[in-house]
Amino acid sequence: MQAEEEWTFLDAEHHHDSTRNEIWLSADQPGIGTGSEIIAPRHLQWELGFDVTHIPGIHMIGLPNSVFRYGVHKRVEIRLEYAGALMIRDKPDSDPESPDNHLYAPTPLWLGTKVMLCDHHAGDKQLRGVPRTSIMVELGLPLTPSMAKYQPISGTIDLLFENEVTEWFSIGYNLGVYWIDWAPTPDLFASLTLDFEINNRWGLFLESFNAFDPDAISLNTGKRYTHCDLNMDFGVTYAVHPRVQLDASAGFNLYNDEPSFNGPKNYVFVGLGVTWLIYHPKQRIKRKPNK
Repeated sequence: MQAEEEWTFLDAEHHHDSTRNEIWLSADQPGIGTGSEIIAPRHLQWELGFDVTHIPGIHMIGLPNSVFRYGVHKRVEIRLEYAGALMIRDKPDSDPESPDNHLYAPTPLWLGTKVMLCDHHAGDKQLRGVPRTSIMVELGLPLTPSMAKYQPISGTIDLLFENEVTEWFSIGYNLGVYWIDWAPTPDLFASLTLDFEINNRWGLFLESFNAFDPDAISLNTGKRYTHCDLNMDFGVTYAVHPRVQLDASAGFNLYNDEPSFNGPKNYVFVGLGVTWLIYHPKQRIKRKPNK
Protein backbone atom coordinates (compact mmCIF):
# COMPACT_ATOMS: atom_id res chain seq x y z
CA MET A 1 0.00 0.00 0.00
CA GLN A 2 1.41 3.36 -1.00
CA ALA A 3 1.92 6.03 1.64
CA GLU A 4 -0.07 9.24 1.46
CA GLU A 5 1.58 11.79 -0.80
CA GLU A 6 3.09 14.81 0.94
CA TRP A 7 3.33 18.40 -0.27
CA THR A 8 5.67 21.23 0.50
CA PHE A 9 6.45 24.73 -0.80
CA LEU A 10 9.71 26.18 -2.00
CA ASP A 11 10.81 29.75 -1.21
CA ALA A 12 8.11 30.20 1.43
CA GLU A 13 8.22 33.64 3.00
CA HIS A 14 6.35 33.22 6.27
CA HIS A 15 7.04 32.18 9.83
CA HIS A 16 6.47 28.45 9.29
CA ASP A 17 9.31 26.08 8.48
CA SER A 18 8.76 24.89 4.91
CA THR A 19 11.11 21.93 5.46
CA ARG A 20 8.40 20.37 7.63
CA ASN A 21 6.24 19.97 4.49
CA GLU A 22 3.57 22.29 5.82
CA ILE A 23 0.69 23.30 3.60
CA TRP A 24 0.68 27.10 3.48
CA LEU A 25 -2.84 28.42 3.89
CA SER A 26 -3.41 31.24 6.36
CA ALA A 27 -7.12 30.63 6.68
CA ASP A 28 -9.16 32.91 8.93
CA GLN A 29 -11.96 30.51 8.21
CA PRO A 30 -13.06 28.13 9.74
CA GLY A 31 -14.62 29.34 12.94
CA ILE A 32 -15.74 32.78 13.98
CA GLY A 33 -12.60 34.05 15.66
CA THR A 34 -10.27 35.59 13.06
CA GLY A 35 -6.70 34.25 13.07
CA SER A 36 -3.66 36.39 13.85
CA GLU A 37 -1.60 35.29 10.83
CA ILE A 38 -1.01 37.61 7.87
CA ILE A 39 -1.18 36.31 4.33
CA ALA A 40 2.20 36.45 2.55
CA PRO A 41 3.07 39.46 0.34
CA ARG A 42 1.42 39.50 -3.09
CA HIS A 43 -0.66 36.45 -2.23
CA LEU A 44 -4.38 36.60 -3.04
CA GLN A 45 -6.75 34.32 -1.12
CA TRP A 46 -10.51 33.76 -1.17
CA GLU A 47 -12.40 32.27 1.77
CA LEU A 48 -16.01 31.27 1.16
CA GLY A 49 -18.45 29.87 3.71
CA PHE A 50 -22.09 28.79 3.88
CA ASP A 51 -23.90 28.37 7.19
CA VAL A 52 -27.39 27.56 8.42
CA THR A 53 -28.66 28.75 11.81
CA HIS A 54 -31.92 27.42 13.27
CA ILE A 55 -33.61 29.79 15.73
CA PRO A 56 -37.04 28.70 17.07
CA GLY A 57 -39.40 29.58 14.22
CA ILE A 58 -36.72 30.87 11.85
CA HIS A 59 -33.94 29.51 9.62
CA MET A 60 -31.07 31.86 8.79
CA ILE A 61 -28.95 30.90 5.77
CA GLY A 62 -25.67 32.67 5.09
CA LEU A 63 -25.50 33.51 1.36
CA PRO A 64 -22.55 33.54 1.52
CA ASN A 65 -19.79 34.66 3.85
CA SER A 66 -16.98 35.71 1.53
CA VAL A 67 -13.56 37.23 2.32
CA PHE A 68 -10.82 38.28 -0.10
CA ARG A 69 -7.36 38.80 1.43
CA TYR A 70 -4.28 40.27 -0.25
CA GLY A 71 -0.82 40.57 1.28
CA VAL A 72 0.83 43.95 0.77
CA HIS A 73 3.70 43.38 3.24
CA LYS A 74 4.92 40.52 5.42
CA ARG A 75 3.09 42.21 8.31
CA VAL A 76 0.14 43.82 6.49
CA GLU A 77 -2.83 42.53 4.50
CA ILE A 78 -5.93 44.23 3.09
CA ARG A 79 -9.39 42.65 3.18
CA LEU A 80 -12.74 42.80 1.39
CA GLU A 81 -15.64 41.00 3.09
CA TYR A 82 -19.37 40.48 2.59
CA ALA A 83 -21.90 38.28 4.41
CA GLY A 84 -25.61 38.34 3.60
CA ALA A 85 -28.39 36.24 5.14
CA LEU A 86 -31.69 34.72 3.97
CA MET A 87 -34.39 34.40 6.65
CA ILE A 88 -37.05 31.68 6.22
CA ARG A 89 -39.91 31.33 8.72
CA ASP A 90 -41.12 27.89 9.81
CA LYS A 91 -44.71 29.17 9.94
CA PRO A 92 -45.14 31.68 7.10
CA ASP A 93 -47.81 34.34 7.06
CA SER A 94 -51.11 33.57 5.34
CA ASP A 95 -50.01 35.78 2.46
CA PRO A 96 -47.40 33.72 0.54
CA GLU A 97 -46.07 36.90 -1.04
CA SER A 98 -45.27 38.45 2.33
CA PRO A 99 -41.63 39.61 2.34
CA ASP A 100 -41.30 38.39 5.92
CA ASN A 101 -41.66 34.75 4.78
CA HIS A 102 -38.45 34.79 2.76
CA LEU A 103 -36.45 37.87 3.60
CA TYR A 104 -32.92 38.43 2.31
CA ALA A 105 -30.98 40.81 4.54
CA PRO A 106 -27.97 42.42 2.87
CA THR A 107 -25.11 43.49 5.09
CA PRO A 108 -22.47 46.19 4.72
CA LEU A 109 -19.46 45.69 2.49
CA TRP A 110 -16.49 45.51 4.82
CA LEU A 111 -13.15 47.06 3.86
CA GLY A 112 -10.25 46.60 6.23
CA THR A 113 -6.70 45.71 7.04
CA LYS A 114 -4.89 43.37 9.41
CA VAL A 115 -1.47 44.33 10.77
CA MET A 116 0.86 42.03 12.69
CA LEU A 117 2.28 43.73 15.78
CA CYS A 118 4.34 40.85 17.18
CA ASP A 119 5.48 37.57 15.63
CA HIS A 120 7.71 34.71 16.71
CA HIS A 121 8.56 31.12 15.88
CA ALA A 122 7.22 28.38 18.14
CA GLY A 123 10.62 26.66 18.07
CA ASP A 124 12.24 29.54 19.99
CA LYS A 125 11.79 28.52 23.63
CA GLN A 126 12.53 32.05 24.85
CA LEU A 127 9.63 33.46 22.85
CA ARG A 128 7.20 30.55 23.00
CA GLY A 129 5.15 32.21 25.75
CA VAL A 130 4.77 35.47 23.80
CA PRO A 131 1.61 35.45 21.66
CA ARG A 132 1.61 36.36 18.01
CA THR A 133 -0.39 39.60 18.06
CA SER A 134 -2.25 41.40 15.27
CA ILE A 135 -4.79 44.19 15.05
CA MET A 136 -7.62 44.23 12.51
CA VAL A 137 -9.61 47.33 11.60
CA GLU A 138 -12.63 47.20 9.28
CA LEU A 139 -15.13 49.76 8.02
CA GLY A 140 -18.65 48.74 6.95
CA LEU A 141 -20.13 50.59 3.96
CA PRO A 142 -23.88 50.45 3.13
CA LEU A 143 -24.89 48.79 -0.15
CA THR A 144 -28.54 49.91 -0.42
CA PRO A 145 -30.38 53.25 0.10
CA SER A 146 -32.32 51.85 3.07
CA MET A 147 -29.11 50.59 4.65
CA ALA A 148 -27.53 53.99 4.13
CA LYS A 149 -30.46 55.56 5.97
CA TYR A 150 -30.59 53.25 9.00
CA GLN A 151 -27.02 51.99 9.18
CA PRO A 152 -24.81 54.48 7.34
CA ILE A 153 -21.43 53.64 8.85
CA SER A 154 -20.21 50.78 11.05
CA GLY A 155 -16.80 49.53 12.10
CA THR A 156 -14.81 46.98 14.06
CA ILE A 157 -11.47 46.92 15.86
CA ASP A 158 -10.09 43.54 16.95
CA LEU A 159 -6.97 42.48 18.82
CA LEU A 160 -5.95 38.97 17.72
CA PHE A 161 -3.62 36.75 19.77
CA GLU A 162 -2.20 33.25 19.24
CA ASN A 163 0.20 31.07 21.22
CA GLU A 164 1.81 28.13 19.41
CA VAL A 165 2.10 25.75 22.35
CA THR A 166 3.57 22.89 20.30
CA GLU A 167 4.05 22.11 16.62
CA TRP A 168 0.56 20.57 16.55
CA PHE A 169 -1.40 22.64 19.10
CA SER A 170 -2.11 26.38 19.30
CA ILE A 171 -4.43 28.66 21.28
CA GLY A 172 -6.05 31.76 19.79
CA TYR A 173 -7.93 34.44 21.71
CA ASN A 174 -9.43 37.66 20.42
CA LEU A 175 -11.01 40.82 21.84
CA GLY A 176 -12.91 43.37 19.79
CA VAL A 177 -15.52 46.10 19.54
CA TYR A 178 -18.22 46.74 16.93
CA TRP A 179 -20.13 49.96 16.55
CA ILE A 180 -22.72 51.71 14.40
CA ASP A 181 -22.58 55.49 14.20
CA TRP A 182 -26.02 55.96 15.82
CA ALA A 183 -25.47 53.46 18.67
CA PRO A 184 -24.65 55.07 22.03
CA THR A 185 -22.17 52.31 22.98
CA PRO A 186 -20.26 49.68 20.94
CA ASP A 187 -20.79 45.93 21.18
CA LEU A 188 -18.00 43.85 22.70
CA PHE A 189 -16.73 40.54 21.30
CA ALA A 190 -14.45 37.83 22.72
CA SER A 191 -13.41 34.42 21.39
CA LEU A 192 -11.18 31.51 22.37
CA THR A 193 -10.02 28.88 19.84
CA LEU A 194 -8.09 25.62 20.31
CA ASP A 195 -6.45 24.36 17.09
CA PHE A 196 -5.07 20.84 16.65
CA GLU A 197 -2.95 19.89 13.62
CA ILE A 198 -3.28 16.13 13.15
CA ASN A 199 -1.05 15.95 10.06
CA ASN A 200 -0.33 17.89 6.87
CA ARG A 201 -3.92 17.58 5.71
CA TRP A 202 -6.22 17.17 8.73
CA GLY A 203 -6.94 19.60 11.54
CA LEU A 204 -9.47 20.05 14.34
CA PHE A 205 -10.67 23.13 16.19
CA LEU A 206 -12.85 23.93 19.20
CA GLU A 207 -14.08 27.48 19.73
CA SER A 208 -16.06 29.72 22.06
CA PHE A 209 -17.25 33.07 20.71
CA ASN A 210 -19.31 35.58 22.63
CA ALA A 211 -20.94 38.98 22.18
CA PHE A 212 -22.03 41.60 24.71
CA ASP A 213 -24.20 44.66 24.04
CA PRO A 214 -24.42 46.95 27.08
CA ASP A 215 -27.21 49.03 25.53
CA ALA A 216 -29.41 46.58 23.57
CA ILE A 217 -33.07 47.18 22.70
CA SER A 218 -35.55 44.31 23.07
CA LEU A 219 -37.34 43.37 19.84
CA ASN A 220 -40.49 42.59 21.84
CA THR A 221 -40.76 45.38 24.42
CA GLY A 222 -38.54 48.10 23.01
CA LYS A 223 -36.81 48.43 26.39
CA ARG A 224 -33.04 48.70 26.80
CA TYR A 225 -31.09 45.97 28.54
CA THR A 226 -27.59 44.41 28.62
CA HIS A 227 -27.50 41.66 26.01
CA CYS A 228 -25.28 38.57 26.35
CA ASP A 229 -24.79 35.92 23.63
CA LEU A 230 -22.53 32.88 24.36
CA ASN A 231 -21.75 30.22 21.73
CA MET A 232 -19.62 27.11 21.13
CA ASP A 233 -18.60 25.40 17.89
CA PHE A 234 -16.25 22.67 16.74
CA GLY A 235 -15.09 21.43 13.37
CA VAL A 236 -12.59 19.80 11.07
CA THR A 237 -10.36 21.03 8.22
CA TYR A 238 -8.98 19.04 5.30
CA ALA A 239 -6.45 20.22 2.71
CA VAL A 240 -7.29 18.66 -0.63
CA HIS A 241 -4.39 20.56 -2.25
CA PRO A 242 -1.67 22.92 -0.98
CA ARG A 243 -3.82 25.80 -2.22
CA VAL A 244 -7.29 24.50 -1.28
CA GLN A 245 -8.67 23.70 2.18
CA LEU A 246 -12.17 22.51 3.06
CA ASP A 247 -13.81 22.86 6.46
CA ALA A 248 -16.98 21.76 8.21
CA SER A 249 -18.29 22.93 11.58
CA ALA A 250 -21.27 22.76 13.89
CA GLY A 251 -22.19 24.62 17.04
CA PHE A 252 -24.86 25.73 19.45
CA ASN A 253 -25.89 28.65 21.58
CA LEU A 254 -25.06 28.36 25.27
CA TYR A 255 -27.01 31.42 26.36
CA ASN A 256 -28.91 34.29 24.77
CA ASP A 257 -31.04 36.64 26.84
CA GLU A 258 -32.92 38.26 23.94
CA PRO A 259 -36.62 37.78 24.96
CA SER A 260 -37.75 37.13 21.39
CA PHE A 261 -35.51 34.03 21.27
CA ASN A 262 -37.52 32.35 24.04
CA GLY A 263 -34.77 32.17 26.61
CA PRO A 264 -31.31 30.57 26.76
CA LYS A 265 -29.93 27.74 24.59
CA ASN A 266 -32.13 28.68 21.67
CA TYR A 267 -30.37 27.87 18.41
CA VAL A 268 -27.91 25.58 16.61
CA PHE A 269 -25.88 26.12 13.46
CA VAL A 270 -23.79 24.21 10.90
CA GLY A 271 -21.37 25.48 8.30
CA LEU A 272 -19.26 24.47 5.29
CA GLY A 273 -16.39 26.42 3.80
CA VAL A 274 -13.52 26.46 1.35
CA THR A 275 -10.27 28.44 1.32
CA TRP A 276 -8.54 28.96 -2.03
CA LEU A 277 -5.09 30.50 -2.42
CA ILE A 278 -5.76 32.02 -5.84
CA TYR A 279 -2.35 33.49 -6.53
CA HIS A 280 1.13 33.08 -5.07
CA PRO A 281 3.89 34.70 -7.15
CA LYS A 282 7.06 33.00 -5.88
CA GLN A 283 6.07 29.69 -4.37
CA ARG A 284 6.41 26.49 -6.37
CA ILE A 285 4.79 23.25 -5.29
CA LYS A 286 7.06 20.23 -4.96
CA ARG A 287 5.63 16.77 -4.61
CA LYS A 288 7.45 14.07 -2.74
CA PRO A 289 7.38 10.69 -4.48
CA ASN A 290 5.23 7.96 -3.05
CA LYS A 291 7.10 5.53 -0.88
